[in-house]
Amino acid sequence: MDANSYTEKMMRLGVSESEAKIYAALLERRELSAMEIHQLTNVPRTKVYEITQRMKLRGLCIEKQMGRKKRYQAVEPERALNNLIQEYESELEHKKELACVLGKMVAPLYTQRIENVGISDYVEIIEDLPSIHERYVSLVRNTKHEFLSFVKPPFAYQKNHKLSEQENAEFEILKRGVVARVIYEYPTNKHDMEERVRHIERCVEAGEKARVLEHLPIKMYVFDQKYVLMALDTSRRATSTLTMLVIEHPGLAQAFKVLFDYLWDKAEDHHVLKNLIKKEEELKVATL
Repeated sequence: MDANSYTEKMMRLGVSESEAKIYAALLERRELSAMEIHQLTNVPRTKVYEITQRMKLRGLCIEKQMGRKKRYQAVEPERALNNLIQEYESELEHKKELACVLGKMVAPLYTQRIENVGISDYVEIIEDLPSIHERYVSLVRNTKHEFLSFVKPPFAYQKNHKLSEQENAEFEILKRGVVARVIYEYPTNKHDMEERVRHIERCVEAGEKARVLEHLPIKMYVFDQKYVLMALDTSRRATSTLTMLVIEHPGLAQAFKVLFDYLWDKAEDHHVLKNLIKKEEELKVATL
């Protein structure tokens, strides 16, 4: 018998290393005294009595009184291992009963917490551009499975390095296997269109799936069908060019995913923007 393999498997079954050694020694000999067990296993003699008592209770060995001395014998392996299984099954049943009692005890606390949840626990309002940028980057970097986006003005980045930070955050999750699908709204002028095409090409090269649509109903991002980042209409307000809401609501996120999938099917391949730029340049040359 491979002693190391035996001991490892016994320990994985929930038997201590000392118990495993003593049980193996008892299997090899008909019966042993505490001193003999100590000599064969190197388990401290002062511990042998304590361990053999535990083994008796677990059904691994039996104790025989020989005058003033005690000797120990191993219980037949199949019966001994079955005793262990019965011990664990009994313990599991006890834990199930305890879990049931505890569940009933703490359930009112959870119910009370849910009833006292206010709208502010679900919704975060962000009005300044640097904070919007930072929150967006954080949400992207923490995405584990799926990233959906409607991209249209206004934008939270005002400098190129901010756009690079947003792109790099997406590139990071794409490397981890996150699926990113983005629908871009047509830019309104040639300069914006050229900038948008360069951005899309960088993202597509990194693994993003991109399409374009002439008009998007809202500026919106969905992260893992759990968080929604969406823009409010601030056209009537002079105090802010962009206000975003962060909403933690799986139901709302799934509803936005339905809208996204609907528009995704209607959107065109992103190369259409490049073709529009080319046609505009050809038209310009033809009119000279």
